[in-house]
Amino acid sequence: MGGRPSMVMQWYDKGCAAEYLKGPGLGVNRMSLIYDVTQGLNYLHTLSPPIVHGDLKGNNVLITNEGHAVLSDFGLSKVIEDLVGPTGYTPSSPEVGPLRWQAPEFVEDEKCKLGLETDVWSFGCTAYELLTNYTPYYYRTKDALIMRDMREGIKPPGPDGMSPFTQDERVITLLYDACWSFSPSSRLQMSTIVLQVGEICANPKAIA
Repeated sequence: MGGRPSMVMQWYDKGCAAEYLKGPGLGVNRMSLIYDVTQGLNYLHTLSPPIVHGDLKGNNVLITNEGHAVLSDFGLSKVIEDLVGPTGYTPSSPEVGPLRWQAPEFVEDEKCKLGLETDVWSFGCTAYELLTNYTPYYYRTKDALIMRDMREGIKPPGPDGMSPFTQDERVITLLYDACWSFSPSSRLQMSTIVLQVGEICANPKAIA
């Protein structure tokens, strides 16, 4: 537009996942939607060079007319030319995504850069949101308190059974160990996470 490159995306009447799952999509298979998200994020991460989404959350996951989840809002996305070098992005930027979905290293280090590991933390927060209809750290109303929790190593609280999948220990392990490690290097890569989520979807455990 106006001689500048622009991104055009399809319009989806079902809107974003965060709102869809609170209304018309209340009874849908939430893990199936999360699997769609893992596939989209893994695709970005395995491009050459990789792309970091940078603002993953329930409001940036759209539901297609066929009921699948797709990623949207790439305003903060960055191409990583060198994974060990600077990306040119710092959390002091006014464009940084909401704190609730951001990795704790942004709180600890003002020079922290977006990376594949920060996307993995945000994916965990988004999966938590889609499973429970709660935002991460939902019990906190002020960013300062969320930052304090992160500095103290406090992860979002365990879900209260709003979805049967939240009673599956494989899902809890995926969130709390694979995605929400406070050591970025200890988080699993999306290529591994997409396989784990696919296995959970293919072999759901019966919940008593």
